[in-house]
Order: sequence, then structure tokens, then C-alpha cells
Amino acid sequence: MKPHIILLTLPAILTGCMSLPSLENRTVSQYLDVPASPRLVSALTPAKAGQADLEPDTSGIYVLDDAHDAFVARATLIDAADHTLDLQYYIWHKDVSGRILFNMLHRAAERGVRVRLLLDDNNTNGLDNILAALDSHPNIEIRLFNPFLTRKWRALGYLTDFPRLNRRMHNKSLTADNHATIVGGRNIGDEYFNIGTDTAFADVDILATGRVVTEVSEDFDRYWASESAYPFERIV
Repeated sequence: MKPHIILLTLPAILTGCMSLPSLENRTVSQYLDVPASPRLVSALTPAKAGQADLEPDTSGIYVLDDAHDAFVARATLIDAADHTLDLQYYIWHKDVSGRILFNMLHRAAERGVRVRLLLDDNNTNGLDNILAALDSHPNIEIRLFNPFLTRKWRALGYLTDFPRLNRRMHNKSLTADNHATIVGGRNIGDEYFNIGTDTAFADVDILATGRVVTEVSEDFDRYWASESAYPFERIV
């Protein structure tokens, strides 16, 4: 076999010899049923105008059809959370909006908020150093959905483990204190919030309060505890 052929096939051969780490003794956590979150309630008062007397079994819905409003809403929930933040996203870019929200998550952890971040590993290329820094904080835990063992030549992973790596997580949610959540079409990136880019996606989110928030939290827990969600430090 010619030398250049060997060099080209070696990464695939090495990838095929690797296996995912064990999930034994992986930490177990669930959403927290926080009885009260005064700062969050105060921050959401304008959005909940006219809905202050919602019945226990109902939900409040606020449509985020403006890209800038969608970013501000996320920043507001992160900044106002006092207890927990649960986030899961398919894409999180290392751009202006992505870095700002990463920084805000770290600041939340610094004030004692428990942060759980679940990212689909198909789109975390170039984020390993940032995620490692965040994951090192005692109040932040990061998990990767169906992660790539070879971090540099990720596409090669499809050659040896296509059924697993082709199963991606497209969920997008940000939940604060189990009292408010944002779900919808937007990932985290400048093009989703119309920030300094020639590309702007026409997506819609909703900011929700009430009963539906717990349903989103329960759904997050199912993904967080799934056998496809690997602790970051076991992969990188």
C-alpha cells in the first residue's frame, strides 16, 4: 500500500478501534421544583401582564417572533435565575451571542445557580476549550449527545459508527428555576438573533410560564439521563 493511502486511512482505522466510555457512576440529577423565584417573576412581569392570575393548570405564552427580543429573553432568564438553569441545543456557535451567553452561564454559576447544559456534539467543533473551562466549575455540568470520539476528524466517525452518530438531538430549550422556559426554532448563534451578520433566519420561539414549564423540565431530564448523553469530561 502506498504511504499516502496509509496516512489517509489511518484516522479511520484508529477511530474504529476506539469505544465510548462507560456511563457507570454518572451523576444523577433532576429538575428542582423551586417554590418561589422572586427575581425571575419580577423580570417577567411585563411579559405576563394580564396573566398574573393564571389557574394552576394553565400556562402563559409569549411569542418571540423578533430576533433581538429572542436574545434578550434568553439573557434575561439566565440573569434572573436564582436556583437552576437547564439548557439543551443542537447548535451553539462561538460567536458574539454564543460567547455572551456562555459568559452569563458562568456568572450564574458563580452566584450559586446549578447549570446543566446538554449539547448535540455534531456542532460543537471548536468549542472544546470553552466547554472544558465551563465544565470545570463546580456548579456547571455539561453533557454531549452522541459524542464524537475523534475530535478533529469528526466526519470519519460516520464511517465507523453511522447508526449512532446519525441520531442527533435537535431540541432547543432554556429553562430557569422551573418557572419559565424558552422553546422554539432558534439555536444559539448570531444568525438566529440578527446580530452583526448578513444571514438572518426567520425563526420563532415562545416564552412560557405555568404548568407547561414542568413538562419541558421533565422532557429535559429524559434526555439528560439517556444513554446517549455523555459527561463532557469523559469524552474530552
